[in-house]
Amino acid sequence: MGILTASYHIGRKMTMNSDSTGNMLYNSQVQKDLQGLRKDVTVDRKELKKRARICVRKHYFKLVFVCMLAALLGVEYTNTFELIGAYRVASRETESLAENGALSTGASVNSGNSGVWSYVLSADIPGALETVQKRFSMLQDEVDYIGSIELGHSRGVFASIVNLFSSGQISMLVVTMVDTITGSTTMTVTLLSILGFVIALSVFLFIMNVYRVTMKRVFLEARLYDEIPAGRFLYIYRIRKWFQASLSMLLYIFLGFLSLSSIVFYPFARYMLFLVPYIVAENPGIGPIAAIRLSYRMMKGHKREAFLLECTMLGWRLLSFATGGLAGIFFVNTYIESTLAEYYVAVRKAALENAVPGTELLLDRYLFEKPPYSVLSGAYAETIALMQSYEPPERRQGRWEFVTRNLGIIPHVGKREKAYRLEARKQLQIQDYQDIVEGKIYPARLSPYIEKHLPRIPANIDYMRHYSVPVLILMFFVFCFFGWSWEVTLHLLEYGTFVNRGVLHGPWLPIYGSGGCLILTLLYRLRDKPKLEFAAIVVLCGIVEYFTSYFLELQYGQKWWDYSGYFLNLNGRICAEGLLVFGLGGIVVVYFVAPAMDDILSQFSIKVIAPVCIFLVTIFALDNVYSRSHPNTGEGVTDINAGGSVEMQDISQTERNTYEIAD
Repeated sequence: MGILTASYHIGRKMTMNSDSTGNMLYNSQVQKDLQGLRKDVTVDRKELKKRARICVRKHYFKLVFVCMLAALLGVEYTNTFELIGAYRVASRETESLAENGALSTGASVNSGNSGVWSYVLSADIPGALETVQKRFSMLQDEVDYIGSIELGHSRGVFASIVNLFSSGQISMLVVTMVDTITGSTTMTVTLLSILGFVIALSVFLFIMNVYRVTMKRVFLEARLYDEIPAGRFLYIYRIRKWFQASLSMLLYIFLGFLSLSSIVFYPFARYMLFLVPYIVAENPGIGPIAAIRLSYRMMKGHKREAFLLECTMLGWRLLSFATGGLAGIFFVNTYIESTLAEYYVAVRKAALENAVPGTELLLDRYLFEKPPYSVLSGAYAETIALMQSYEPPERRQGRWEFVTRNLGIIPHVGKREKAYRLEARKQLQIQDYQDIVEGKIYPARLSPYIEKHLPRIPANIDYMRHYSVPVLILMFFVFCFFGWSWEVTLHLLEYGTFVNRGVLHGPWLPIYGSGGCLILTLLYRLRDKPKLEFAAIVVLCGIVEYFTSYFLELQYGQKWWDYSGYFLNLNGRICAEGLLVFGLGGIVVVYFVAPAMDDILSQFSIKVIAPVCIFLVTIFALDNVYSRSHPNTGEGVTDINAGGSVEMQDISQTERNTYEIAD
């Protein structure tokens, strides 16, 4: 019947006058008739969910991280952390603290940065200072229950950083600085209001909106490819389409907001705009109007279908609510997002089959099908040629063969070692692109947009290199000095006093130097496996730190550090936070710092490096001998305060009078 109707209209229009008006009417009618011949394509929800579960299993940890970051940024699934916060606030800590006098009117558990800005906007800067003081004192006070202290403890670098932000100290620092410069409370409030608006708008446009598109892109790639490189999070920026993508998402959000004013129109608008984020993820350069129009056309005949699909997810959302957001973090959010990505793929396929107007803007073919080897071989010809011609470097022979093969240590850097490094660099280049050639990673060179690539690590840094003995000695002292500087600086910032940290009297902490060199040698054979390298660094540093603490306490009867009160500590000798920092620091050392230092130090002749090494070793040995009988002890070194409590000083009356006069 539809074919007969279309034929009738076509025959009727052919008898019309050939003027411009007639042609326009004719073309418009033919388009409507052809749209009536659309194929009735339905989406199999069970199949979508099956594929979504497969995708989640394949990329579980990465996709969970993507959704968690979206929730933290306020892009998607924000109710996940709101539920956790609600459960936390609903507990008894707030009432207990109020009863004990830790809080007063206007200074509640949640009055951190928001409390500061509410006082500032009302031109009450002294009130903001008082709020921050009470908030910070409460967070730094060791109490018997976890809920009132961020991260569960008041001690530790992470807890200190979180408390610094949650107490409002960062905001108060900005307020105080601007107020000092302007000398006028009115001017301060005006400038901060404008600054806050600009920052909020910039974050919304160029971080939140872009990440919304990036998240959809990651899930689309995850359903087809085995690996998702970390650089994919910068894809929109690297193709220089972040402005267009942000504008498209701004219009998408604006239209969705307008639709909320009408209960009747909202469902229609919601499903009319349903595919916009995915369309922009596939083609970030598409115009905002074109993206809206294409989503509208693609969703014709699928709105009810999308509604029913979301209804089937209602049970999962209730599960997330019932578990206080935990189920959402660890499964529900990822599963829902994977299912919606599969739904977009199905609707996209139907739109292409029906030749829906505008589908020519869906440019990224290889986001939905893997390219054949013939196409890949053309795009990555030089890489394939390098793979075919590559021959592994010869293994070192002689007395150092075992040490070099297992520990990566050589006596010095000679011509043979330089030739070996050139071959090793080729090997890293091959490993870097091999997964792409094998179809495991999305081929960026086949993207509709040319990426502005950042320098790739393997092309510039040979992290599998061998380190010479003189270079390792110098690195030992560099790491020792860095560790000493790190701990001295932390103590200076936290307590306001300079303290020579460590057992020795010189500016070095051997535990940092030993840990750095052991990571570079004992874990040499794990360098080409970053995940195993990280885990091994954590274990190795934990063993070194624990037994160093045990040995020092056994020998001197004193403690030089104590992690009691830190999250997941073991006898106060090691803690999860410290090991995580060592793990991340070790990764930076292995893949960035050590190769860069070796490039610099290897340029010097052995005649220059050898005397420096001998001098440093001699001074270090003398310090060790002297410190065995006279260890470095005293305030801030061995008098460990397990509570770690540092209270803010009260605001002086002079400061209060100053602000009153300014007002």
